[in-house]
Amino acid sequence: MNRHHNIRVLIVEDDYLVSEMIRGLIDELGYQVAGEAENGHDAIKLNQQLKPDVILMDLEMPGMNGLEAARNIVANHPTPIVVLTAYETPDLVEEASRAGVGAYLVKPPQGTEIERAITIALARFEDLHRLNHLNQQLKIYNEDLNAFAHTVAHDLQSQLSLISGFADLLLDKRAMLPDETKKDYIQAIAKNAYKMSSIIDELLILASIRQNEVNLTPLDMQMVVYEAIQRLRYIQSEYGGNIIQPAKWPLALGHGPWVEELWFNYISNALKYGGVPPEVALGAAPAESGFIRFWVQDNGEGVSKADQARLFTPFTQLSQTRTKGHGLGLSIVQRIADKLGGRVGVQSVPGQGSLFWFTLPVAPNGTQT
Repeated sequence: MNRHHNIRVLIVEDDYLVSEMIRGLIDELGYQVAGEAENGHDAIKLNQQLKPDVILMDLEMPGMNGLEAARNIVANHPTPIVVLTAYETPDLVEEASRAGVGAYLVKPPQGTEIERAITIALARFEDLHRLNHLNQQLKIYNEDLNAFAHTVAHDLQSQLSLISGFADLLLDKRAMLPDETKKDYIQAIAKNAYKMSSIIDELLILASIRQNEVNLTPLDMQMVVYEAIQRLRYIQSEYGGNIIQPAKWPLALGHGPWVEELWFNYISNALKYGGVPPEVALGAAPAESGFIRFWVQDNGEGVSKADQARLFTPFTQLSQTRTKGHGLGLSIVQRIADKLGGRVGVQSVPGQGSLFWFTLPVAPNGTQT
């Protein structure tokens, strides 16, 4: 069996005789001809439609030349490209490389030259794909590092300063302070210590998401939600309100500690930013095929369309909220859902509250818990 038989080639050449010659060489080498185009515009269209493995493209064509077409293809529907040219100059080679071309051939090409150029273009394309993937991962890691630095520098320092301040007052003036004032100071220390603990927990979760891969297992969602609400006792005592949840949950796949963090963030925000007092409802319903949508509904002021677009960006603080947080929460929700194969979102109308949701894969038997 020919080792090239699965490689599909799109030929882009305005000269009919040259195109026929290249087709013959492609056939002899064992490649498949995916299609033929006569200009750059047709090359772009056929590349989208046919999805070839590689493109052999002439440089000089009417309407749109090969380099213009190559730039468009690389930017919108990346495909390995080999350009055909009647002459070779250093400037041309450099310009072709900048356009994203993987290799070039001088006309008239020989069969062995075509084979070598296609091999080079495919290999270079794969290398660039890997490099882009690594760059994207590096970008994410840098965002995480910036998030860590931002949080440590601002939020933790702020909470620590408050704890130190109240502690110093208690030490220096404890003999003169009324018992009620001492109690207020101690409560303030406990409150800010709790906030510090929550920030540290989120940073640890963020690091865990970045570094670890997990196996998805069926979740006891009732227990996961229970653990999240237990962690929220301090916030619920501060803001009051009710948390209503269904008697049974559909069975989904996930990773317990991460899904607990999803609920923790959503319910925490619903308590902080809901109505006065907050009314929080939890629920679940079938989503797209093979997924379940879990949600948290609040009775707050709602979120504008402009704010919805940036909700899951790190350190976003919305104008209509009555409190301010460190802004890591919803970005962590986004990261967790991505890692678990799900999605996140919000449905909200100003003045009518908000519904925040995330999706998880359905467990094989789908039994409720």
